[in-house]
Amino acid sequence: MPRNDRTLIGSVVECNITNQPSTTLKFAPKPGIGFPTVQHRSKSAFARAREEATVNNADTRRNEIPLVVPTRGSQLPPPTVEPTDAGDLRHHISRANELRLASMSPEEIEKERKTILEQLGNDAPDLLKRVREARERKLAREVPRETEAEGKVTSSEQSELPPVHQPKPMLSSLGVRPGILRVRSLDSVPQSAPPTISSQRSCTRPSSRTGKKIRFAEVTPKDIYVYESAPVSPKRRILALPPPPDKPDDSIVSLGTFNGSIPSKRPHPTDSPSDDKESSVTTADGRKLEEGTPEYIRRHYFPDAPDNDPNLEWMQPSTSSASSELRFDLNGIPIPPSLAETLPSHLGLHHHAEGSHAGYTLEDLFHLSRSTVPAQRASMLGVLAKIAHRLGVQVKDGDFPDKIAELLGTEGQLRKRTLATGLSAINERGSVGAMAVEAVWECLVVWDNDTTDIDGIELHLAPDIISSAQPEQLLPIIAEMLAQAFHPRATLEQLLAIVYRLAQESNELADSITATPRLVPAIIQTFLLTPIPPRDDSVVPDPMALRLLTILASSSRSNALSLLEPADAILRFATLLPNSSPFPAPLATSLLIQTLQFYRALASYGLYSHIATSASPYFSALGSYLLSSPSLPQKKLSQLRTAWSSLLEAWIVCATDPHATSPPHEILWSQVTAWGWESEVRSLRKDLTDAEQDWEVWSAIWNVEAAWLEGARINGVKAGKKEREEVLEFVKRGFEAEEGPEHRVVRAALQTMKQRLSTLATDSRGIERIFRSIVVPSHALCSAVRLWLACLPSSIDMPLGSPPFMLPFGELSKFCAELVTHPVWSLPEKCGMYLQVRLRPLSSLLAYFHRLSRHIPGTGPDLWLAQGLSILTRLIPGDEGAAIAMEENCILPVTSQLAAFQVQLPSIATDILKPFFENTIRLNPDTYLSPLHITTESICRSTTLRLPGATPKVPGEEAKTGLPLSRDWLTAPLTHLLRSATSPVFRSLPAGWDASEVDVVRATLLLLQASCNVLQCRGLGACALGPAEIAFACMRVCMLEHDVGGGASGMDSSAEVFRDDTVEKLMGWLLEPFTPKQLPTPPPSPFTTVTHNETTSASLPPLTPSNYLELASQTYLHQTHTPFYQFYTDLVALYTAVSFAHPLFGALLLPPLAMRYPSDYRRLLWCEAGDGSGPMGSGVGAVTEAVRTVRIGLERVVCCGLGWPGSNGVPAFPDIREYLYPVERDGRVLGAYLQALLAGRNAPQGFLRLVAVHHIACTAWPDLQRLSRITEDRLSNTEANTNGGEVTGPTLPRDPSQSSTSLGGPKLLRLLLNQGDGPAVRDVLLYRQSPSGAFSWPPSCFGGGLAERERVERIEHVRNVISGDMAERVKAIFEHKED
Repeated sequence: MPRNDRTLIGSVVECNITNQPSTTLKFAPKPGIGFPTVQHRSKSAFARAREEATVNNADTRRNEIPLVVPTRGSQLPPPTVEPTDAGDLRHHISRANELRLASMSPEEIEKERKTILEQLGNDAPDLLKRVREARERKLAREVPRETEAEGKVTSSEQSELPPVHQPKPMLSSLGVRPGILRVRSLDSVPQSAPPTISSQRSCTRPSSRTGKKIRFAEVTPKDIYVYESAPVSPKRRILALPPPPDKPDDSIVSLGTFNGSIPSKRPHPTDSPSDDKESSVTTADGRKLEEGTPEYIRRHYFPDAPDNDPNLEWMQPSTSSASSELRFDLNGIPIPPSLAETLPSHLGLHHHAEGSHAGYTLEDLFHLSRSTVPAQRASMLGVLAKIAHRLGVQVKDGDFPDKIAELLGTEGQLRKRTLATGLSAINERGSVGAMAVEAVWECLVVWDNDTTDIDGIELHLAPDIISSAQPEQLLPIIAEMLAQAFHPRATLEQLLAIVYRLAQESNELADSITATPRLVPAIIQTFLLTPIPPRDDSVVPDPMALRLLTILASSSRSNALSLLEPADAILRFATLLPNSSPFPAPLATSLLIQTLQFYRALASYGLYSHIATSASPYFSALGSYLLSSPSLPQKKLSQLRTAWSSLLEAWIVCATDPHATSPPHEILWSQVTAWGWESEVRSLRKDLTDAEQDWEVWSAIWNVEAAWLEGARINGVKAGKKEREEVLEFVKRGFEAEEGPEHRVVRAALQTMKQRLSTLATDSRGIERIFRSIVVPSHALCSAVRLWLACLPSSIDMPLGSPPFMLPFGELSKFCAELVTHPVWSLPEKCGMYLQVRLRPLSSLLAYFHRLSRHIPGTGPDLWLAQGLSILTRLIPGDEGAAIAMEENCILPVTSQLAAFQVQLPSIATDILKPFFENTIRLNPDTYLSPLHITTESICRSTTLRLPGATPKVPGEEAKTGLPLSRDWLTAPLTHLLRSATSPVFRSLPAGWDASEVDVVRATLLLLQASCNVLQCRGLGACALGPAEIAFACMRVCMLEHDVGGGASGMDSSAEVFRDDTVEKLMGWLLEPFTPKQLPTPPPSPFTTVTHNETTSASLPPLTPSNYLELASQTYLHQTHTPFYQFYTDLVALYTAVSFAHPLFGALLLPPLAMRYPSDYRRLLWCEAGDGSGPMGSGVGAVTEAVRTVRIGLERVVCCGLGWPGSNGVPAFPDIREYLYPVERDGRVLGAYLQALLAGRNAPQGFLRLVAVHHIACTAWPDLQRLSRITEDRLSNTEANTNGGEVTGPTLPRDPSQSSTSLGGPKLLRLLLNQGDGPAVRDVLLYRQSPSGAFSWPPSCFGGGLAERERVERIEHVRNVISGDMAERVKAIFEHKED
């Protein structure tokens, strides 16, 4: 045999060495069941074969060694093939059933029939019939198909061995429990084609899934019931559903009628028949436990656990009753409590926290948002985001129909919790991170979405919310997420919106964004540097990213410098015009607009203006495109033209002074002249109309022309005379002709402003919309006045013979006069300081009009001064340059003639106050806010383009600006004198400044007197200082002791400042209008304006800085957090120490004694000041030093306007009765009044004596008590209304024990009659006064005038409360007075 033909071992083939074939049926049924044994698919074919061999030949043992033969020439014996198709399977099953039926008795057959009916229901015959009919139909369809297939069998295939059919694993009976759908028949599962021998040889394990399909039974409406899902329970009961209702219900479908008992658990097919009986669990008393109950589970599965094992509490049924706690579904919508117990569990609203109620409480949501299951955590974060969205809407919209009433007032707290929950998962990947970003986005961005379009101001909307977001940790996380970009595009856009919102909040956060590593580059790379042209799978640029860069550049000069490098990359959007851009036209236009605005922000610092030269061809093409009337939406076209014109205006200002740019000479005036920008912009007029949609473009055109003329005045020949003539040639006809477009625009804008300001509401609803609507027309008016001023010759500073062109000067003047007193200026404090940015064009309009007014014929120095004083308090941050110019040109040149002095005064230089006023306007020298229209000074000095907004009150933090000025800004020099040791003015006085303390005080008082005089004369009394503000200014003068301010400043005083003759005269003239005059009827107050129909209603005036010292002093005292009571204490102490009974100083101690002030002030002066305080009844001299020395008459008492209603119901001013009503109720003060009256020679005189007699008499006599009770009731109502809506000043806390009356009227009267001297007793007995009508002056109020009825009543009162003898003595006094 050849060597290569010899094989040591051939193929190993398993073969059956048993010669006797097996007699056991392949599909032999298991005893007791008419179906074959289930063959589990988990066993391989080899394992099943061995198991069968073991069962069939258990006693056979292999003793022979298997034959090993070479493979060559060998041929496998044909295997034993057993049919396994559906027909054979049915045949075997039918044969086994017939054999079993033959061996069963009729009783057994009937029993099995009942069992089948119990399992399958009464409809079992119909079911079997349908199964048989379906099988027959299938066989009828398969017969032609098999015939056709047999005809296609080739001869080679016929020669092969017959296919081996593998038996299909059978499912166990599905009819064990009712309610489970069953497969109609085995025929419904199609059989796969028989595999060939070759396919069998190539695979050791036949596939069990090839060609299988699942079909479900055809269920009729009679087969099933439909019930609502029951709550989740640890029990698993069979047929635990409730029965159908008695009344027919079409929504319920019958499954059949259950007639038998619940069958026991079927044994596993592999179990022996002896295991069919289920073991039962019984209690100690033999009662069988129901399967599925907690006790059954414990005894059956945990037999060793104690009865009350806490680890098995989860099995106990829920004992929670109907809960009223708010629950939400997965959409964040509240679920009514009545519905929470009835909703089915398949909705996903039942969870392990509360199984009997559908929905999630807020605590459930916050708890599950920390779940370790990502899907659950993401779902809960999504629900929290939806709830935050609803809460944000209901906070802003009081009429929101879907508001959650249970959460009213808790929105802010829930916003913080939701934000913290989202931040805790924001750095997660997948859906958890995406949902966390959405939650943070809802809390930070969507919550304040009405401020998205507001720029140019720091919002400071929610500093506590922003601080809780921890931006210093959040921003690096966002940078990493944007750099990796593993989130969907929508999530990345939400991250961009979050960064945008943080940049809006404050300049400090904008600096943090710029300083965060990789954040700005990641934003630019992700949202701006997208492929051009865009691919199908790529994203397009996002204009919000450009808006973010603009805000970052506007926030600070340092940020603008850091953005110069990416500015080159952004030029791509300026070179791609909308008509040639690969992006859609709306997107390309938005990108172009945002790019131009970004370059404009850089140019406002004098930065990056060289791009006008480097990219001049592209910008020239842009100008030509705008002049070609492109086919863009009108709104987009107007925005694009406005952005382009604003950029040209900024570049023209940069070219006006090339030394102001950084670096210098980036753009030159000669280049601007060569490019002809002014004529290019002027050409835009041809497509404009007088419609409001074009007003913004008109404003931009006029600003470009004004900037051009202002630059030509510096760089042009003859101060730009030629340029002015060219501009006037184009614009004069348009402004002056009745049909001129400029004329119509100005007229329409003026009328629109009047109309919208008149409809401006004072509440917060609709304020933002109205504020937004006044921006465009106010810009138009402001730009028109600016252009008018730019057309003036450079040396003109006087009224003109003829203006450059005509404007409606009369209407403008009237409108500005109404504007300075309009309540629109106070609305930002009530509705949000971010609205202040909407007032920028209004304040600029007032500043420009003040310059224009100087050139109008008929404007005298007094009118111009009154206009300047009223306009200065309306200027807002960013107008510092205009305010300083107004102060230098209008305020400081005031002379004594404007103050209307009747006595010649020494020469007073007011220019020495310039350093104080400049510091008041620019508080922080390191901060320079850019004006609305940039200047050559601002581009080199500006530190930010944004207004500060409502800067958080941080202790020790200096404000960025002094605007808007307070009402008492003219008294700022007095503040610096009192704080000369820390005043920044005295540390940086200009060279050559040399003035004494007295000089500064004189100049300040002169300005105060002049301002009050001109404002009152010109009908602007509302802008003048009120009595409380004037009185507090004089108090500060008295607080200036001698030698204050000496030293380095060069100021000294050898005596107190208030003793200077000029100072004393000036203070007297300032206070004189607020002192009462002895007239039959007090004159009406010039400071009281009746705004409502109050002819019959009587009410007290509200507390304001004009009439209440605690409010008037806040401007000065808030810096040191000193209460006014402490200031008054120091003032009284200084009076007793150094005044020597100075009458003017003493008069300044009286205003806080008015009855609308707390009684602490009266206690201080009457009981505690000086050395006269002592116990009640201590005798003569028991009065304070201040009470003893302040001896002024009523004609010198300062009344601050807290007066009482007169005869017509309108408070009279000045009225001394503000010190008399309501009647004193403080027992200690009443005791001091009586003690002072009993002091003999030391008793108070003049005004203070009247006060003491009045309050003692009104406490003692019933007739006066009745009159005073009227005013007390009125005061109570007024204070209730005031506290509900009006501004009230801080008051001292009152001790109830001290404020209660310890001395009643009878006791006071008894002490007075027993210890008082004749004058005191007589004054109290005969005193009369009325809280309304004409005031009764002394001495008429002390004697006579009492009616007979009143005298009799008082005598009887003495008789009742004291004695008859005392009544006779009182009667004698009355009779003696009549004689």
